[in-house]
Formats: sequence, C-alpha cells, structure tokens
Amino acid sequence: MNLAASKRPIPSLLFLYPSFVHGAVLATRRHESSARRTTKRLRVKPDPSFIPPAPTNQLQDNIIFNPPSSSPSPYQTPAAFLPPSDPRRSLLVRSHDHANPYAQPNKRLPPPIQKPVEKRYHLKEDEIAEIRRLRQEDPGTWTRKKLALKFDCSEFFVSMICEASQERKQQQQMALDDIKARWGKRRTYAREDRQKRRVLWGRDE
Repeated sequence: MNLAASKRPIPSLLFLYPSFVHGAVLATRRHESSARRTTKRLRVKPDPSFIPPAPTNQLQDNIIFNPPSSSPSPYQTPAAFLPPSDPRRSLLVRSHDHANPYAQPNKRLPPPIQKPVEKRYHLKEDEIAEIRRLRQEDPGTWTRKKLALKFDCSEFFVSMICEASQERKQQQQMALDDIKARWGKRRTYAREDRQKRRVLWGRDE
C-alpha cells in the first residue's frame, strides 16, 4: 500500500506497523506504583547524630561530629596527644618526609625557572641627582624605561628616587580618561567588577 497516494490521515494508518505502536505505548506508559516506589526511595530519614536533642529550658549550641567511614589518618590526632609508643608517630614523620622531599639538607633543589638577579648598589649621589634633573626637566622624553637603560638600573628604582611632575601626571590622567571614554558597557562593567574584587581580596572575602 502506498502511503503517499492514500488520502487517509497518518495516525489512522498506524495499525500497519504494530511493532512501532507497541514500543511507543510501552515507552510512554507510567503506573502509579512505579512513581510511588521512586519517590519513596528519596524520602530517607537523617542519621540520628544529625538530629538535635530535645529542647530544654536553656538555649545551647550543638556541635555535630559525624566523620565519614574511612581509614584513620595520622593528621586527625596531633602528636602532642599521642603516647611515645604509638605507631602513628612514625607514620606522621614519614608523611612529612614524603610531603616535602626537598626539606632534607643533602637534597639538591630543582633549577630556577628564571636567572636570579642580584641587587646592585652602583649608583652614586651625582648620578641619582642627574636622574632627578632629567626626569624633572623633560618627563616625556626621559621616561622611567629610558632612564633605567641609561643608568643601568631598574624602573622601580627610578620611581623610588624621583617622580613625574604634576603636569605630567595630569596629561597621563587625561589620556587615560580619553581611553576610558571609548570603552563599551561590557568593558566598563568588567573593570568596575575587577576593582570590587580587589577590595574584597584586601578584606579576605
């Protein structure tokens, strides 16, 4: 029988495919007994240790200690509360050795990722005065990076011994405000959220 040529609706022709109809009925059938059994398994009573005691005349705080069922750890009991003959003392010492293998005096440390930089104090008073003079006269030309390259020091040291003039700071602030004016809503919100997170970091929140 050609289904495309038939004018009868498709739902009325499902009797031609009994296996399909039987599978669809079984997949969508739901009994009350199965639903009740499933929800009953979710209604689990709490452990007796989590149930607070009966209320008394005086209000008091309750401390619930319900550790998981696992093997005991030597970190649970401090060494000060362990007797000298307790075998957990040796386990605690071994755990410290495995936790930090480089704590041993004869153990070689891994190589450094970056080459360590040694501090140098090679600049004299006249050179420091020259840095301040150049920075004060033309801060646009003699930036911290150029002064650090010229006198072979760090940019942080240049910022410690001298700072830019107020006019230079105002120019930098105006340039920064001009850049911020071209920001969209998404970038502006992201920068404000970053400032809030930094404040919360300082509060340890």
